Amino acid sequence: MTSASKIEISLEGVGRILINCNVSVPIYQRSYAWEDEHVTDLFNDIATAMKAGAPEYFIGSIVTTNNQAARVEIADGQQRLATITILLAAIRDYFYEKGDKGHADLITSDYLHKRELKTLTPIPTMKLNDIDNNYFAGRVLLPPDSPKRVESPANKSHFRIDNAAALSKKHIKYIAAATNATDKLVDLVTYLTDSVKVILVRVPDDTNAFMIFETLNDRGLSLAITDLLKNHLFGLSGTRLSEVQMAWISTVSVLEGADEENILLTFLRHYWSSRFGLVREKELYADIKKRVSNLSLAVDFAKELEQNAQIYAAIVNTAEAFWSKYGDTCRKHMEMLNILRMIQIRPLILSVLSTFKEAEARIAIKNMLSWSVRFLIHGGLGTGAIETHYSQAAKAIREGKITTAAKLFGYLKSVIPTDAKFRTALLSASVSKAFLARYYLRALEQQEGGLPGAELVPNDNSEVINLEHILPQNPSSTWSHFPEDEQTLFSDKLGNLALMTTRINAKAGNDGFAFKKKLYAKSEFRLTQSLAKYSRWDRRNIEDRQAHLADLALKAWPIR
Repeated sequence: MTSASKIEISLEGVGRILINCNVSVPIYQRSYAWEDEHVTDLFNDIATAMKAGAPEYFIGSIVTTNNQAARVEIADGQQRLATITILLAAIRDYFYEKGDKGHADLITSDYLHKRELKTLTPIPTMKLNDIDNNYFAGRVLLPPDSPKRVESPANKSHFRIDNAAALSKKHIKYIAAATNATDKLVDLVTYLTDSVKVILVRVPDDTNAFMIFETLNDRGLSLAITDLLKNHLFGLSGTRLSEVQMAWISTVSVLEGADEENILLTFLRHYWSSRFGLVREKELYADIKKRVSNLSLAVDFAKELEQNAQIYAAIVNTAEAFWSKYGDTCRKHMEMLNILRMIQIRPLILSVLSTFKEAEARIAIKNMLSWSVRFLIHGGLGTGAIETHYSQAAKAIREGKITTAAKLFGYLKSVIPTDAKFRTALLSASVSKAFLARYYLRALEQQEGGLPGAELVPNDNSEVINLEHILPQNPSSTWSHFPEDEQTLFSDKLGNLALMTTRINAKAGNDGFAFKKKLYAKSEFRLTQSLAKYSRWDRRNIEDRQAHLADLALKAWPIR
């Protein structure tokens, strides 16, 4: 290991870093992550410091490594440096648009592009990671009149870059609106170059950089758990660093295709919970750091993450080819769990798909859908308690104690609502969330018709199939037979809800039952059509219908 005495620490102007060297973000570092508020706060803070005449304004630290590369690599601080670069580019753009080519070219050559001596080819001063670099170069570094200027973002980090560029342009336009615009913008460039300070930590290799990283805080975004974990693994990896880095890159790349916020962190927590029982987000890094404590464990853990990320990506996105071996019905069960937003069950699903034989996994996931509906209707255990039981079962599967769907049911049987408890809960159930009500009624409609796969989704398009409140949420005077204090109480009862095509539902509106039942009689849905048998609609009939739906539910979502 390189001696810590070779680490160099200095106080530098942030713009001076761009003038003195070419920098790059390693491929394993996260993409551009600053939201609008972080960008705006930085710009406003710098403006306030300048207005107050502060000789220096400190914005944090930047850690760089050399690694015998042509570019200095940024181990920490890329968000700040990229945002300052975006601001400098916006100043350059302003001068270009005003025809001030002299100032525009000088900013470009000092901060944005160097030129290769022999060929005069422009070389970007700052390169982001592989995901962002082409967009960053095309959207930010190229001048506004370049035919190659890129404008269309392709992913979330690109949109953040685009937003930061737009905010920079707005900020510069505001400054330039005053008199002496050129002088003010030149003063800002000078202030960014030498007065906006960072602690620059230069380390000779990644090992020291990963160690230092954990002791620092980013401006605006505190160190993310995922960043701390990544650098902990890299710091342990020694001679096998490239192997661990590639496994990490593969993990991140696979998960980034799923359109879900904070998916990497969610995956890490769910994977860890599937191995060691429920772990909360605030405890995750400390627990992993304690258990993964040497080179061998770091390598094994990185490989496990890579393997499990493939499965987790398929859990989130059921269009993945992964599901072909399980069949379309199993895929639809998983899709329905996602629609129901059953995030807390994912550690269990991850263990099942990682460990069970395919036939057993199909049964287990079908069962999990039924259990999830039962928990949604019955309540009982809180979300945290349910997740604890699911995570403990997932851990038992990893340990080889549970190998079949039957054994999994046996392990969880004591906490899953029984038929008696499920039916009792259904008799009084109210459903205020339309997406849940539509699903329950669609499944019960399938069961009423004796169709297979009742628990699956016949039609999730709310523009085609809509939710009808028989007793309206805002009843007219024709509903005076319903006591006012009971109208709100019974409006969302499951027995008061029905499926209708959107076109017919629009006609029904808040009219009385006598008018509505004529429309119900024409419905293609059996459960809606059967409403026509009632002469009036009151509390007793809602309870009667709800009892019938409860009986159907026991068959639609059997306990196993």
